[in-house]
Amino acid sequence: MATGVIRLFSRVALFVCGMTSILLSRAFEFAQVFIPDFHVKWRIFSAVLLVVGGLTVLIALVPSSWLESACKIGPNTQERSSLPIKLLGCFAALSYLLTVGLDLIPRSWHVTPQLAYLLCPACVLTITVDPSLGSVLLMLAPLNAAAYGSLGAVLGYFFLAVRNRR
Repeated sequence: MATGVIRLFSRVALFVCGMTSILLSRAFEFAQVFIPDFHVKWRIFSAVLLVVGGLTVLIALVPSSWLESACKIGPNTQERSSLPIKLLGCFAALSYLLTVGLDLIPRSWHVTPQLAYLLCPACVLTITVDPSLGSVLLMLAPLNAAAYGSLGAVLGYFFLAVRNRR
């Protein structure tokens, strides 16, 4: 019973993280339409978020038996099957802290737009305003955590599939 609830929660978390990445990808495409001359490679950010989000949603929606056979998860490798969820949590926590830290650094450091959007993809939503610490804590950091969590899950499934092929 407990593993069924954990699997359901994992699937929901994967789906939410993937959809967040896809929606942030759309925000980068809208930014390209409205601010085309800005010195940021909007298409690259959009494409990466779309691919990672799409893969995460796909992983969340396919049957467990397909994932187990693709990653060769059996009775002797069951303890390693939680790697994608662990990486999702680690990437999400690190991204949350990084986003809050990015908001707290002095403005005199002059962070380039490419680096800012790499560290904080959700910052595209606040391109014309300077967000307050409260909006960073409650909006930007959770969105970034979901986007990077989705990257962590995809990498986790990739590592699991490659490692169990041996």
